Amino acid sequence: MAPTPDWTPTRLARIRGLFEQALDAEPPDLDAFLEAAAPDDDALRQEVRALLSAHRQTGATLHTPISRESLSGLSDRSDRSGSEVGSYRVVRQIGVGGMGVVYEGTRADEVFDKRVAIKFLRRGVESELAVRRFRYERQILANLSHPHIGALLDGGVTNDGQPYFVMEYIQGRPVTEWCDTQAPSLRGRLLVFLQICRAVQHAHQHLVVHRDLKPGNILVTDEGTVKLLDFGIAKLLREEEGTDQLPATQGGARVFTPEYASPEQVRGLPVGVASDVYALGVLLFELVTGRRPFGLQGKLIAEIEQIVCTTPPPRPSDVLTHERWHQVKARSAAALHRRVAGDLDAIILLALRKEPERRYGSVDDMARDVEALLDDRPVRARPEGWGYRAGKWLRRHPVESIAAALLLCSLVGGMVFSTRQARAADRQRDRSTAVTDFFTAMLAAPDPARLGRTVTMREVLDTAAFRADSLDHRPELAAEVREVIGDTYYALGEYDAAVTQFEAAHASRRILAPRGDYATAALLSKLSVAWTALGNYPLADSILDVADTLFRRHADRDDPSRAAILSSHSALQQEVGNLDSAEVLQRAALAFLLRVAPDNDSALANDYNDLGVIVGQQGKFVAAESLHVLAVAAARRAYGEEHPAVASVLSQHAFALEMAGRYAESDSVYQAAIAMRRRVLGPEHPDYAWSLFQYAQFLSRRGDWRGALARGREVLALRGKTLPETHPAVSTALQVVGLALSNLDSLDSAERYLRESLELRRATFGADHWLTASGEAVLGEHLTRARRFAEAERLLLGAEHRLTEVRGAEAPQTTATRERLVQLYTAWHRPEQAAQWAALLPADTP
Repeated sequence: MAPTPDWTPTRLARIRGLFEQALDAEPPDLDAFLEAAAPDDDALRQEVRALLSAHRQTGATLHTPISRESLSGLSDRSDRSGSEVGSYRVVRQIGVGGMGVVYEGTRADEVFDKRVAIKFLRRGVESELAVRRFRYERQILANLSHPHIGALLDGGVTNDGQPYFVMEYIQGRPVTEWCDTQAPSLRGRLLVFLQICRAVQHAHQHLVVHRDLKPGNILVTDEGTVKLLDFGIAKLLREEEGTDQLPATQGGARVFTPEYASPEQVRGLPVGVASDVYALGVLLFELVTGRRPFGLQGKLIAEIEQIVCTTPPPRPSDVLTHERWHQVKARSAAALHRRVAGDLDAIILLALRKEPERRYGSVDDMARDVEALLDDRPVRARPEGWGYRAGKWLRRHPVESIAAALLLCSLVGGMVFSTRQARAADRQRDRSTAVTDFFTAMLAAPDPARLGRTVTMREVLDTAAFRADSLDHRPELAAEVREVIGDTYYALGEYDAAVTQFEAAHASRRILAPRGDYATAALLSKLSVAWTALGNYPLADSILDVADTLFRRHADRDDPSRAAILSSHSALQQEVGNLDSAEVLQRAALAFLLRVAPDNDSALANDYNDLGVIVGQQGKFVAAESLHVLAVAAARRAYGEEHPAVASVLSQHAFALEMAGRYAESDSVYQAAIAMRRRVLGPEHPDYAWSLFQYAQFLSRRGDWRGALARGREVLALRGKTLPETHPAVSTALQVVGLALSNLDSLDSAERYLRESLELRRATFGADHWLTASGEAVLGEHLTRARRFAEAERLLLGAEHRLTEVRGAEAPQTTATRERLVQLYTAWHRPEQAAQWAALLPADTP
């Protein structure tokens, strides 16, 4: 939206002063001059541009009076609001740049409704070169098509001969502002930064350098999608190949935003990919530290050139303030410093090197290092040799011995052999030999005798993942090895690492089968499951859609993989609270499987279990318990008595028994599932934590507050280790601990846990998710106990409404919330309202 003018005498005097400076100095680059003179006042810069435009059009002199009326007249003459261009109606001005002005627009022909942004060449700068530059920007956008770049929709010339183009309307905020409110954690900021890198890399692949990367040109939507905008000063790396090419820059004109400009831009030298890399380094510095490398506000061009071109940037870890760790949701100032110092320092400082040839060779190289940092792999910005690389995969938590790793390699070798039996025998033999050689070399890498301790399976896998980079020149082998490593990471509960390996395997598969094939579909379905485990449901769903399309294209009509795809779609619908859709999809999966593979007990165990969970969440407890009995029987037929899959279905069976009111049986089955998962998976596995928090909830519902407190704290001990913040067990364990403390009369401590749980759910699942509503209801119960009745009422009524809407009136969460409302109004001495809510409870509710 256009800034609102400030017409105070002081303001008018400042406008006149800057106007006169601009006329006297005749800066070759007006935008850079105004940015340096008033870096944080876009409205003032806009007003000075308008006055200079009038000066060029009317010949106004330095003595032309400047007043509210004169400036208003300038605005009125150039405003296009209310006019029509092509098929669009201009609604209102929303932004002004150096040569362009942007308006919000809508379709004017009523063919369909669409909100757009329309960019015009600004009045007063309609020189031949400016018009060509404007058309040049339009052509650049026409050549770019990427989900993170604002899309060009249309273009043309107005009736008065002025060019314009139409872009998608982006409802978003600058990336720095969005990160401060929506993705405050350091990890969240780095993930957003990777989206930016993908957009810039796409532009570079199409020979376009942006040259003006800054937060104002990088918007993030409410859904967390990055949109790169404003290619007004972009250039083609080979301009002679572009249409409507421009002449070389004349007169030493320099086009840049000082705070994000590279040394070569500041000096007026030719720019390339390295300049955008530098700007990304400044942006990443700002996202991490909350400030830019250099303070350039109010400085003249000569001072800016001196600082940017000769002053070394500080290390990001050295400028972190004590308050910054609160802002990025770190555990402590020391923890944030440790996370930034070293790898992240190295990445940013490599991007900010003064010499272009010493920076990252491409944006993709920089993104790879950020991804490596997130996955705790070595970054190329720090080539410190074997000791550094080994430190990345060596951990001081031995769980299994090297013998387990040898067994793993035997198993995965068998998996590799079995999944490729249809291939020619000679290729199978060669490839299998290569895979065996790879894992043999991998096992020899971490030498226990030299390290003086037992090497863990995770360390062996980390070594394999690191060495798999050497297979990139053999994509078929690389895809196979990385998929096996990803499978094993996933089995260990290392979901981030699994995603990295599956994505690397997919990159190799795209080389082998650019249009996709059956193996690609199977791989993508695994990647979707891994993203689901990490809580990124929209991304998991989009990947699953691609896998589904490939399976339909390449799989047989009766291929059981289609049932697996239906089950995965059902799981995603369940996660976002669409239980009716989830049930339809899961019943279709089960029916398909019973038709094409009625003896596949492992798949049947999963489908019976998943359908039982959905039915139970709908309040159909008898039907749910029957389905879980079938699931347990099928799992035992497939795996025997002791197996992770058996433990998984036992956990869900225990919950179904509880909901059916068979509490003693439920307690026994819960404890059996927990003991089995601890034996076969270990005490730090996410699935073990899942059973723990389920049992903690059971104890909480049964009023065993000390038992619930102990189990909840055991889960929280894994937070940040094997449980990411987004894992449902974390927010639920916080809730269980808070509710237990509340009932044990530790009200202040209880509220802290309950509010932290609720905020985590809001950040992870969104304000409208049923889990968030459930958290509000639990906090409302605590506030009732604390006799803060009005606040409790607001939370409970809102939660009841949302749970009824999403889960249904018969769901356990809805019933529990209504019980809490009865408790609230009883404690508040409002018997009539208590009776109204009591009447909505099931007849057997105590």
